[in-house]
Amino acid sequence: MRALIVEDEPALMDFLCTLLTNAGLVVDRTASIDAALSALRAAPFDIAVIDRRLPDGDGLSIVKAMSAQDPRPAFLLLTARDAKADVVEGLNGGADDYLVKPFEPDELLARLRVIARRRHPKRSLVLAAGNLTLDLEGRSASVGKEPLELRRREALILEALVQRAGRVVTRDVLIEAVYGFDDLIESNTLEAQISRLRRKLRDAGARVEITSLRGIGYMLRASEAAL
Repeated sequence: MRALIVEDEPALMDFLCTLLTNAGLVVDRTASIDAALSALRAAPFDIAVIDRRLPDGDGLSIVKAMSAQDPRPAFLLLTARDAKADVVEGLNGGADDYLVKPFEPDELLARLRVIARRRHPKRSLVLAAGNLTLDLEGRSASVGKEPLELRRREALILEALVQRAGRVVTRDVLIEAVYGFDDLIESNTLEAQISRLRRKLRDAGARVEITSLRGIGYMLRASEAAL
């Protein structure tokens, strides 16, 4: 999943970025309403975590401005204001959830999982292709009964491919699923990661393989050995 954090306090921003990145999300950051709206209109996000008190206004205005976008991300508002009227205002304004500072990291992650499931009720948390299984919530992969050790971006690539198994996934779609705006992507970075992922799948005895379609993208399909 891809998340946008809208927060102008540097220490809290760094904490949230680390927390969500360690939870397996691709994370982008902005510190103002204008920058957040530009980001949300430029890329598909699953979740946006927004502080209500921002330098250029109330973060709730971001939620309201994106209300007509379809699909739109799930919105979680953060605030130091715990008055019931503020919570009601946020939820009535289109937010999916509301969390008062200070908060426990585990509670934030739990709330994000809940609103993501609510927005995508048919999205399975366990994906399978051949003898390969991905547990999205547990952030683990296995081939048969043996665990498959993956780096974070390898796991994100594999998730995007398994979700679209048997279909072509363009290079642009993979880049959106794996990299944030601030990530430096050299011309062969994605290809190198896919090459490592292919090797790990082959060495683990996976009955799926990643094939390249020159100039188009990649596809996960049953390996020739499994046919």
